[in-house]
Amino acid sequence: MKLKYIFFQLITIVVVELSLISCVNNDDYSIPPVPPSGFFKETFNKVSKIKGGMIISSPWPKISAAANFDGEAEGAFYSDPYELADIRKLNGSSEIAKKELFIWFPANKKSSLIISNIHLGNRKNIVLRYNFNANIYNSDDISNINKLKIKFNEIELSMPDIELNAFNNKNKYRGVMIRIPDKIVKEISTLEFISEAANNDRGFRIDDIELVENFPSYK
Repeated sequence: MKLKYIFFQLITIVVVELSLISCVNNDDYSIPPVPPSGFFKETFNKVSKIKGGMIISSPWPKISAAANFDGEAEGAFYSDPYELADIRKLNGSSEIAKKELFIWFPANKKSSLIISNIHLGNRKNIVLRYNFNANIYNSDDISNINKLKIKFNEIELSMPDIELNAFNNKNKYRGVMIRIPDKIVKEISTLEFISEAANNDRGFRIDDIELVENFPSYK
């Protein structure tokens, strides 16, 4: 009986040691699985006018005239070189209205949102997530997620080809996920959303921008 107990103890020690070893050198995020970790999120819900306080109605402030973005606490800087994108909100009970403030890219004009000085450190396997609305109202309105261009460290990302219509985008957001190639990630990075005049005929909204490390594979 004593020998059986000693044998059981030895087996337990070996299993524990192997488990500890498997937790080392986990750069490929596969053995064992590492939980996804969001490290940057911008909700825009705390944003206010630099002059004038809360954002509740028109005139809507341009990005350069707004402050208190979530990412500012971590040193991020927000800009639009075209000075056309602004921060808005909708009244009512729709999903978009409940989400409160968002970035608005006006129709038929080139505008952008640049978030620079994002501290990534040595993070890899990163996914960009955000909510997108193409201002669709009529039953025959059609747009696409790929109408909004995105660059990461000046490299244009491959966008999903997903049609937006009155069924999946009227008065609500469509969540978007884009994997960022490790080879373009830098310790200090820049994320840019670009609305081209030719691709935006009704206005675009984005909200809840997030960067997540070690996001699981998806199709």
